[in-house]
Amino acid sequence: MTKEQIQEYTLKVTQGTKTDLVVITYDIILTYINTGLEEYEKENMDDFVWNMKKSAEFLSELIHSLDFQYEISYELMSLYLFIQKTLNNAVFKKTNENLASAIKIIENLKVGFKKVAKSDGSGPVMENAGQVFAGLTYGKGT
Repeated sequence: MTKEQIQEYTLKVTQGTKTDLVVITYDIILTYINTGLEEYEKENMDDFVWNMKKSAEFLSELIHSLDFQYEISYELMSLYLFIQKTLNNAVFKKTNENLASAIKIIENLKVGFKKVAKSDGSGPVMENAGQVFAGLTYGKGT
């Protein structure tokens, strides 16, 4: 992930609702998987594995944030476990097998959560993160 992408995601996180954070996490996972696939095509297995591990870390965050008082969490868990198994296979077997399926699942979930995010009026998760104007961050009192 480039420095610019990290800065872009950081800005989105500071201003996002809970639902936005799920969408952002999906974006980050997709970025790492796609970067890993580029490295796989170049036969750079170390970078491929590193990117798969990073995507698995973010997927783990989604798994741990599921709230099982809601029925949909069980459905999400089964999808996440398939993706996790696919990423683990990619790491241990150094293969891109089923990564296209994992990407498709994440992209579909992302579309659904984007729709939900439009109606999420809970406000930003991070308070006092400051306002951003023309690329500069201004904190409270400055």
